[in-house]
Amino acid sequence: MPAYRFASLTDVTPEDLRSMGARAVGLDIDNVVAPDGTLNYAPGVKEWVRETIDAGFPVTLISNGTYFRVKIISRYLGGIPFVHLAKKPGTRGLRKAAARMGIDITELAMLGDQLFSDIKAANRCGAIAVRIDPLPAKSLYPRYYAWKAKRERPYLEAFEARRGNK
Repeated sequence: MPAYRFASLTDVTPEDLRSMGARAVGLDIDNVVAPDGTLNYAPGVKEWVRETIDAGFPVTLISNGTYFRVKIISRYLGGIPFVHLAKKPGTRGLRKAAARMGIDITELAMLGDQLFSDIKAANRCGAIAVRIDPLPAKSLYPRYYAWKAKRERPYLEAFEARRGNK
């Protein structure tokens, strides 16, 4: 279960991050920055990263993706730091990113779309779990994501019943 939920990455403001107690951001790539397996970036993502950094929040990509793809996306986003092959829901990637940014893991807001990888990893290590609804654009794996959405539905419905959606 996430601590927070937003419809898109660009809906998360520096004020939101501050109110969560975050001092830095871990950012998933697939279906948050770009549809899974593509380099078709969501509108406004590059600007969001720049504005978030300018507001005093370091941003690190934390992805299960390969070095090659994550490096390309890092460059597009201004050369921000990254952790590739993070193996979420394991916590190593999140802990590594927090250490690099010089913060305690409890001050890392992990923004991701998958409950059973991004959100689970954040919850397992004490980071701030922020669910970003997946991009509506087509991914390379539509059947997988339909199956995943069905598995996540009861958890998101419980979240809505308890906390509401921003």
